Amino acid sequence: MNLQKLLKEAQKAQKKAAEIQERLETMTVVGTAQGLVEVEANGHGKILAVRLKPEVLTNFQEDLEGLEDLLLVAIQDAQRKAHELSEKEMARELGGVGQMLGKLF
Repeated sequence: MNLQKLLKEAQKAQKKAAEIQERLETMTVVGTAQGLVEVEANGHGKILAVRLKPEVLTNFQEDLEGLEDLLLVAIQDAQRKAHELSEKEMARELGGVGQMLGKLF
């Protein structure tokens, strides 16, 4: 493969990766913790919403540390799912190149 063709392919991959990044901005995932806390994040892992079930207020009324742990677990779950979504989208669209580019974003 000559250098010019290689550069052209790299530019195509870069453009496709940018399009995927834009799509990830609008895609969402939901992380959960014990069914009591839900955290919604976009495909980049940016937290968009936190939802608590009413039982949280009674179950953790005197256990602030337990509630903080639930929130942390749900946030980490959402971010893990966002990362997996990003890698999946990159791999689906770009194959092996997508996995390399996914690590850059």
